[in-house]
Amino acid sequence: MFCNVLFRAAAALIAAALAPTGRAADAGTDYPSRPIRLVVPFPPGGGTDLVSRTIQPALSARLGQQIVIDNRGGAQGILGTHIAATAAPDGYTLVIAEIGATAVATALTPNLQFDVVRDFGPISQLITQPYIMAVNPSVPAKNIAEFVKLAQSKPGALNYGSGNVTAHVMQEVFFRTAKMSLQHIPYRGSGPTIAALLQNEIQTSFSGPGAALPQIKAGKIRALAVTTLKRSRELPDVPTLDESGYKGFEISGWYGIMAPAKTPRPIVNRLNADIVAVLSSGETPKLLATRGYDPTPTTPEAFTNYLRSEVARWSKAVKDYGIKSID
Repeated sequence: MFCNVLFRAAAALIAAALAPTGRAADAGTDYPSRPIRLVVPFPPGGGTDLVSRTIQPALSARLGQQIVIDNRGGAQGILGTHIAATAAPDGYTLVIAEIGATAVATALTPNLQFDVVRDFGPISQLITQPYIMAVNPSVPAKNIAEFVKLAQSKPGALNYGSGNVTAHVMQEVFFRTAKMSLQHIPYRGSGPTIAALLQNEIQTSFSGPGAALPQIKAGKIRALAVTTLKRSRELPDVPTLDESGYKGFEISGWYGIMAPAKTPRPIVNRLNADIVAVLSSGETPKLLATRGYDPTPTTPEAFTNYLRSEVARWSKAVKDYGIKSID
């Protein structure tokens, strides 16, 4: 009896000594036990920030902890994404993934300090969205055909802006396809890009609905087309580029949430379950829909596969069109 007691006590001490601390504790039922930082790799005012702040209240309520949004703009989203890639894999630093900083930048940036497939654990996709080609009201073009004719008649006279690498690359692809030459002006996010469009500093831009839609509905800028194959629910009278004579031109933007690689699977599963719940019922999906976004929650595996396909797609596009760098 005495030996058995000693054996059980020793076993308990050994188990306690060998049990991982910190991360492993959090991987169980204790997670989350403190606020979670959500890195948004763009400044406030753009679509990435809007989506993050739309899901924040409901997700915080489900997790029982505050989600602190940390805007880290710079280098077209690469700076903030890199910060998250090097964070501790404990579930307390997450990042909003978006098509540019995670897929397009991989193809365009030599010696990138992170690899989106290797260094992250995808949790769930959040939304998909169209990009909207809009112009300043001073531009005398009511549709794509008129804009193309105007731009071709004045090579280099019109400015276009981009707040992220995706908008830059897709515009370059479209302008080259349409045989137009415009001057590029880069900005640090969709919000500043739309502000420049309102001021006629640039004459056109491709932007997500988060930044562009309110200004379009207010009549301050004019939408000419959307980049998806289907028209936007919020802009039913605006044709697609496919409908406007550019058959097959289709690009959907997307956002998701990722954690650093090696984040324990129980934490990933917990976050995925709560994100799926938030995006599937209640007010959050309704709010996203009114802002031009389509909620698209996924499994971690599905998001991983989609991310890999996007990296491959944009690598090919950059190579095919000879796009060398980003601003």
